[in-house]
Amino acid sequence: MEPVISFEHVDVKYQNVNALRDVNVKIFQGDYIGIFGPNGSGKTTFLKSIIGLVEPDNGLVSVLGSKNLKKVRSNVGYVPQDISVKKTFPATVREVVEMGLFGKIGFMKPLKTEDKKQAEEALHMVHMGAYKNRPIGHLSGGELQKVMVARALASKPKILLLDEPTSALDFMMVIDLMKLLVELNNKLNITIIAINHHLDLLEPYCTRLLLMDGTIIYDGPPESKEIDDKIKQIFQS
Repeated sequence: MEPVISFEHVDVKYQNVNALRDVNVKIFQGDYIGIFGPNGSGKTTFLKSIIGLVEPDNGLVSVLGSKNLKKVRSNVGYVPQDISVKKTFPATVREVVEMGLFGKIGFMKPLKTEDKKQAEEALHMVHMGAYKNRPIGHLSGGELQKVMVARALASKPKILLLDEPTSALDFMMVIDLMKLLVELNNKLNITIIAINHHLDLLEPYCTRLLLMDGTIIYDGPPESKEIDDKIKQIFQS
C-alpha cells in the first residue's frame, strides 16, 4: 500500500533552531493519527510541512504521491489553532463552509449548484445542517469548531489536519468533537492527523500515536506500555 503522506529525513530550521530533525514517517489512507509532545516539539511545523506552508531544509515530503504540495493542496483539509470570529462578522455558517471550496474552484468564483450542495453535505456530516443560515459570529466555541471542520471537509479532501482542535472548548464539547472525528474517520475512510496537548484526548480515539520532541520518538498503537517511558524521556530531557 502506498502512503498518502511520506516524510523522508526531513529537517526544518527556524533561524538555525531545529524545529524538525530527521523526521521519517509514512501515513496511510484511513489512519487516525494523534500527535502529542511538549511546546516547541515541532507538532505544528509537522502539519504545516504537509500543506506546504513550511518547506524542509533537508529531506523530502510527499503527499498523495506528489512532491508538489501546492498541486495536491485542495485534497488536504486544514483546521488551524485558536479560531475566533467577531460577532459582527458578516457571513452565515453556510457561506463560511462554502469558503472551503475556493481551493478547488478558485478564490471568490461563483459557486455552482453542486458546489453549494457539497458544502451543505459537509455541514450535515458534522451535525450542523440546522445552523446553515445562522450568523457565524453567533455560535458557541464548540459549534464554531464543528463549522471549521465542515469548511475543511467541503472540498472532499482525502486528508484532514487539525491543530489543537479542542483548546478553547469545555469538556462536553471536547468529547462531542472527538467522537465526531472518529465518526468521520470510520464513515469516510479519511486520513486524520490531530494535535492535542492532552494525551487522554488522543489515546481513546486515535488508531496510531506519534510522540514528538523535534523528531518522532514513538510511532505506534496508543495503548502501548512503551508510551509512559517515552513521555518521561521527553519531559525530563
